[in-house]
Amino acid sequence: MEERKTVCMTSDKLLTSRRMEPSDLDEILEIERVSFPAPWTRDMFLEEMSNRTARLIVFTEDKRIVGYMCFWQVLDEAHLMNVAVRSDCRGRGYGTYMIDRLQTLCLKEGLKRIILDVGRRNLPARRLYKKCGFRSIGFRKKYYSSIGDDAIVMEKWLGRSEPEERGEELNDNEAGEQR
Repeated sequence: MEERKTVCMTSDKLLTSRRMEPSDLDEILEIERVSFPAPWTRDMFLEEMSNRTARLIVFTEDKRIVGYMCFWQVLDEAHLMNVAVRSDCRGRGYGTYMIDRLQTLCLKEGLKRIILDVGRRNLPARRLYKKCGFRSIGFRKKYYSSIGDDAIVMEKWLGRSEPEERGEELNDNEAGEQR
């Protein structure tokens, strides 16, 4: 993936996206540790960098990493594995921008759907995904066993590829009740 310079729609800042490199990991791990109760390790990121289906992207502002994401490209869908924004950069629209960028990349690759798991108690992330057009489609009890949390499975169909028939979206209360 080549380096891209684009203006974040909700900010006047110039964000650059590029492939994550091993030399980025000190900054990435700093963001990871303050973002998640069970953060990924250096080895986990390195393993993903060698995974043929994985795409790891960093977003920079003035050469400083402000966020990153990791997703798998499997057949005609993307599975979002990890996404985070530096704590002092939150509330600026960068998370929304990053998800929009993911959707653009997926469409360019001909992918039809993005799917993800999000912690039931991770309300900021759930709000972001809902704002970006994702809907709840399932529930995984004790998925995040190391932190004692369940997962809500969310999806977003891209373009016109959404199936005609689909069930109703689970609301927050229903998702929590299906444990």
